[in-house]
Amino acid sequence: MKKILCLTFVFLLAAGSAFASDQAVLAAGGGYKKMVNALARAYTAETGNSLQLVYGNMGRVTAQARNSGAVDLVIGADFFLTRAQLDFSEEMKLGRGKLVLAWSKSFKGGIDPAAMLESAAAKRVATPDPHKAIYGRAAAQYLKHTGLDARVGDRLVEVAAIPQVFSYLSLNEVDLGFMNLTHTLNVLDSLGGYVVIPDETYKPIFIMAGQLANASHPKQAQDFYRFLKTDKAQKIIRANGL
Repeated sequence: MKKILCLTFVFLLAAGSAFASDQAVLAAGGGYKKMVNALARAYTAETGNSLQLVYGNMGRVTAQARNSGAVDLVIGADFFLTRAQLDFSEEMKLGRGKLVLAWSKSFKGGIDPAAMLESAAAKRVATPDPHKAIYGRAAAQYLKHTGLDARVGDRLVEVAAIPQVFSYLSLNEVDLGFMNLTHTLNVLDSLGGYVVIPDETYKPIFIMAGQLANASHPKQAQDFYRFLKTDKAQKIIRANGL
């Protein structure tokens, strides 16, 4: 397996003084930025209230949520939230993350992911790091479940995370790549297409929203948390692949 080293996302949370306001602070995984921005806009339009939004890789998001005292709400995959042992006063499931196999515009796709992966035309297949990226782990589980891991073999190109998979696909430097549905929908114009991997072939990935027990702005955080349960919010969440 080839491994390509890439820089991780820089977490955007600044010093605590930057958040000294009456707005709740919501920290989320960078892959859900478009969805969270849409939720925040809809929330402001409906209530007149606003949020301060920060994004980054989930390791840094959870570390800041645990240690800074500046974060009120977190959105991200359950695996990372559980591992970080964050203390939530409330937590809700937004939806199930979906693994997809996407292809470049130069590759002729299809409806069967296994057939594409076994095709001689698929000379390079990108995947996020299975040790650090939740969808990289899911891709490895899928390959093992289907017995494709040995057959894909050295054609598998390991990169840091989903944005790097997309970059290689968009530049036609790989033929196929494992991504999540949310990010894929955001960049679909730059891809040849995608197919959703069957849920039963990898462990479930649930995307959660949680209000921290030590939230500095509990009332404001609770107001947004309630908004997430509305039909308007749920429509946005579904439209973003959850």
